[in-house]
Amino acid sequence: MEMNDVVAALGAKGISDRAAACRELSRIGGVEHIEVLTERARIDKSPGVRLSAAAAVADILSRCRVGPARSALNDDQRDVYFDLFGRIDPAMNGGVFPMLGALDRPRSLTMLQGGLRDPRADVRLAAAVGLMRLCSSIAVANDSEMEESVVSLLADTRHAPDAVAQICRRCAAVGYRSATDIIRHVQLTGTHQDMVIEALGILDGADHPLRGVWFSDGRDAGESNPESPLGSALMLFDGNTALCHDGKRWAAVPSFAPSRRMFLRRAGEAEARPAFQTADRTFYAGLTEHPTHDDWSVPGRETKASGRAVTVLVELVDESAFQQRALAHIAMGGGSVDVARTALEAAIAAKKTPSDCWLHLADLLWAVGDQSAAAAHYATYAKKGKKKDDEAGMERAKQRG
Repeated sequence: MEMNDVVAALGAKGISDRAAACRELSRIGGVEHIEVLTERARIDKSPGVRLSAAAAVADILSRCRVGPARSALNDDQRDVYFDLFGRIDPAMNGGVFPMLGALDRPRSLTMLQGGLRDPRADVRLAAAVGLMRLCSSIAVANDSEMEESVVSLLADTRHAPDAVAQICRRCAAVGYRSATDIIRHVQLTGTHQDMVIEALGILDGADHPLRGVWFSDGRDAGESNPESPLGSALMLFDGNTALCHDGKRWAAVPSFAPSRRMFLRRAGEAEARPAFQTADRTFYAGLTEHPTHDDWSVPGRETKASGRAVTVLVELVDESAFQQRALAHIAMGGGSVDVARTALEAAIAAKKTPSDCWLHLADLLWAVGDQSAAAAHYATYAKKGKKKDDEAGMERAKQRG
């Protein structure tokens, strides 16, 4: 659908059509769509469409907070939108709070503070979501004044128990460690106290040294973006060793210390996980995204750093096909052909093997002269693979299998 048609669909009679337009603009909309979406968030007769429109605005703004993308809106323009958002009644659409949080202006926190004190529980919860939007971005990772302001909310006796619990949760999630002692003295009951205890656990866990493998998808925390502004990156920690792959090569990182430790839900995922921010990136625990190797007939260049990284990663990955496939890509890119071969064989022996594992292993074996073994894997790929995923690879498999 053309963008003009998407915008026009915001005014369609059907609720499903208007909601679909909001979802599409949430994914690919730009700042030029903020005003029309804001109006829809304010006046639409459907509560669901109002929320979807507000979410779309927040997602668009999430793509305009860090790096060169921030220049899409200067501070004066953001203040104009702040006043525009102020016309939305939070009782009619609590989604206004994430909009204000993602807008990232000094007055945003003031509005969120007011929402946290609102007598209506649903409005307080929406304000807590907005607080998370505001505070989790790398744009405010080193903003000590914001941290102080948010932590000081815990001393405000006007807050209801659910709001106190939510503030504790948000402080822990964004790594406001100055809140730890205050949270220790928070006394609530039931599920609210459970949230406080969970927050303390997260903050205490951040005292432990970083270990294992962490990935960056190249997006800001909370950023909804079909494109990765920075591309993927990987960091490995083994004792005092920190190694980083910036999308091109491995390098040792001496005396590494993150800007802050966090516990975040990555955009598009259901559950939060440990995370940290450093420089212009947010890293999450695990190997969900990783550097990939394109030409399996030619390994990358092996360096001291890449060799160390592969050695560490071999000890960290589990036996699943996904992680073994990831190890194979990283090893091949780092020049460790034998490790890549072993990892691909392990991925093939596991369950739910991605079909391209047979093609990668076949190309690797063909390049090292084991054409008989390669032919068998080419034949398997020709049966399991899909031409649309890799036309050249499928043609190669049919010729050699």
